[in-house]
Amino acid sequence: MEEHIVKILASEYVTHDVKRFTVQKPEGYSFMAGQATEVSINKPEWRDQKRPFSFTSLNSWENLEFTIKIYREHAGVTNQMEKLQEGDELIIRDVWGAITYKGPGFFIAGGAGITPFIAILRQLKGDCKVKGNKLIFSNKTSADIILKDEFRKMLGSDFYIVLTRERVIGLLTRG
Repeated sequence: MEEHIVKILASEYVTHDVKRFTVQKPEGYSFMAGQATEVSINKPEWRDQKRPFSFTSLNSWENLEFTIKIYREHAGVTNQMEKLQEGDELIIRDVWGAITYKGPGFFIAGGAGITPFIAILRQLKGDCKVKGNKLIFSNKTSADIILKDEFRKMLGSDFYIVLTRERVIGLLTRG
């Protein structure tokens, strides 16, 4: 299994508990929208703690991007990732995953399960092929919606938000 040590170039919150990490892209490293890799923190006590994360960047971008939900209540990898800063290092491995675009239709996701679709929808937008696709995105509250403005701009009226623990005028809520 191939391993690449990559520096974190930037990290920022996209919601109250989701962070976007921009990291170096190793030379020759490639992937398809919807694919993932195993990631670990390059510190002795965390090197062997591998977790799968989808790429939210496109292969054509100069750097890699991961959009990761932080679970503060767990003493695990994402809890530690929240503490990482620019200059810290991650280890990424071989690319894998079979989530691929197969033609116009519905994307259905809940919470952080949106991540493989972020890159797919960005690719469709770049290729001018978004038309005919709809996204149904369920979250607990409006504060949990990852990249709401980007999806709204990309999909317009074909972006449907379902909230399960909050009622907001203009958004679908679970009965």
